[in-house]
This record gives sequence, C-alpha cells and structure tokens, in this order.
Amino acid sequence: MSVDDVTTRREEARADRAANAEQRRADKAAERAEEREDRRLEFEQRRAAEAAKQEAREAKRAKRKAGRVRFAKTLVEASRKHALDLLFVPVILVPAILAWSAMAEYGKQIFGAVGVLLPLFSEAAMWAFAAAVTIGVRRGEPTGWLKAGVWVFAAVAAGLNFLHGFSTGHHWDTGVVMAVVSIGGVVVHQLITARPSSVRAKPATPDRPSGAPVQPEPVQSAAPPPAPVQSASVQSNPVDTSNAPAAGERPTVRPESVQPDTAEERGARAPSPERPAVAPSSPKRDRALHEARKYQALHGNLPTVDQLSETAQVSRGTAGTVLKELREQPHHLHVITNLSATKANS
Repeated sequence: MSVDDVTTRREEARADRAANAEQRRADKAAERAEEREDRRLEFEQRRAAEAAKQEAREAKRAKRKAGRVRFAKTLVEASRKHALDLLFVPVILVPAILAWSAMAEYGKQIFGAVGVLLPLFSEAAMWAFAAAVTIGVRRGEPTGWLKAGVWVFAAVAAGLNFLHGFSTGHHWDTGVVMAVVSIGGVVVHQLITARPSSVRAKPATPDRPSGAPVQPEPVQSAAPPPAPVQSASVQSNPVDTSNAPAAGERPTVRPESVQPDTAEERGARAPSPERPAVAPSSPKRDRALHEARKYQALHGNLPTVDQLSETAQVSRGTAGTVLKELREQPHHLHVITNLSATKANS
C-alpha cells in the first residue's frame, strides 16, 4: 500500500467523522427546536384553555349578577305594589304562630304525641279557605261558599282555643284572649282581601300606547233607512180619435196592468220594530252597565251576577237587572258601505 493511499484513507475517515459530527449536531438542533415548538404549543394551549375558563367564569359571574339585579328589582317592585299588604304581615303572622303552638300543645294533652297535628284541622283549614278566597277574588270567581268556610273554621278554631284557655285554670279571660288571638290573623287577612281595590276590580286590559286616545266605536243602526217613496209619474195618454166610440155606443173599459210592488216600496211600507223601553238611569246602574259591557268586550260573554256585583260594587239585584237588559237587547249588524271602507283605509 502506498503512502498516497494511506493519506487518502485518513482524509476520508476524517471527513466521515466530521460529517457524522455535523449530522449529530444538526439532529440535536432539530430535536431542541422540536422541543421548543412543542413547549410553545403546549403553553399556547394552556393559555387558551385558561382564557376560555376565565371567560366562562366571567360569563357565569355576570349572569349571577344580572340575576341578582333582576331579583332585586322584582322584589322592590313587588314591595312597592304590596306595600300596604306588607304592613299587616306581623299582625297576621304573630297570632298565627301563637295559635298554632297553643293548639298543638292542647292536642298533645288530649291525643298524646300525635295530637300535635290538631292545628292541621283547625288552623290550617281556616287559612286554606282564606287563601282560596284571595285567589278567587283575584280571578274574579264567586267566593261566597269559600268565605262561609273561612268563618265556619274560624268559629271552630276560636271555640277550641277558648276551651284550651278555660281548661288551664277555669279563667274566662284566658279563654277569650286565646280565642281572639287564634282568629285575629285571619280576620285581618279577610279585611285586606275584601277592601275595594281598583287593581282587582278592573279586569286585565290589553296594552295600549299611552299617547293613543281611546275612541268609542260608532253605533250604527240595525236596519238601513227606508228608501224614499216616490210616486209614479202620471202621464196622460193621447186621445185616439180613430177608436173613439160612436154616439150611442157603450165605451169599452180596459183593465189596468197589475205590477208587483218593488222591494223599496215593500221596505217603505214595512212597520219598523218598536224599541224596548229604556229603564231610568242611575249612577249604580250606569256603572254596572259599563262594567258588564267592558267585560263582554274583553271575554266575549257577559259576566255572572256575582262577578258583576263584586266588580261594579253594586247589589245583586242591580247586577241581575242590568244583565237581563243586556241579554234582551238584539245584536246589531254593522252596515259597511264603500264610504266607510274608504275612511278606514285612509
């Protein structure tokens, strides 16, 4: 082997080692770059996830805040609307608690441990009827029997509490106080429910723009006005001298042509229906008539006697008379002409 071959091989080996070292450095650099990119992508993903979680937390926080604000507004509006009712809450609640606890103790003395359920018969029944009366009044339904149930069970509760108070030491004053306390809350509740309220007395009306004036519907007559009767024009026929009878001959009488009457003439001769007598007006009757017509316009039918009596604050007799008059009145037909349609479209 010559010296040149040895030198060439050494050069080739040195070049190979250099190339290998360069390749290893490039591979390591590529690995480090990939690791940096992976770490950067992982960091970006974590940051995006954190940002999404933060946005979700902010949205939930804003939603809870909006809910609290909305609840506070609703509570304030309800408090303003029922401010008068809220004033009587202590007057209603305190006697109810005292009577409930006293009746539970009295029931335990009579029936044993299960006697604590006695207030569910006396106190709870009285309050159930009282709540039913309030709901019925707000719905405009008859509440006569419900009010009777309130006072029947109020008498039961007062009697049981009186017996409880009297049995403790045979003291009349104790029994009377316990009886009055037992029904005091429900009496106040019924007085609040029975008070005249313009919000409860008027049925719900559809929303109208505040600035739009309310115009009453024009009342149109049921039948069109009768057509004017025009007399037929009378024309004298020319005298035909050629057909004139000779002297001494009897003239020939020709019958007149008979024609049927026209529709206008029949309408002109048709008798008009008599109007029913109008009852004398009074403030209570006018108010009941106004409320009944308003109820019919809103619901499509007339109210009952109880509903009209409670709504208009009139007696049942006045309400029945007004409803009878409205039922006897005929339903008018509105005649729509071209002029009315033109005015409605303009």
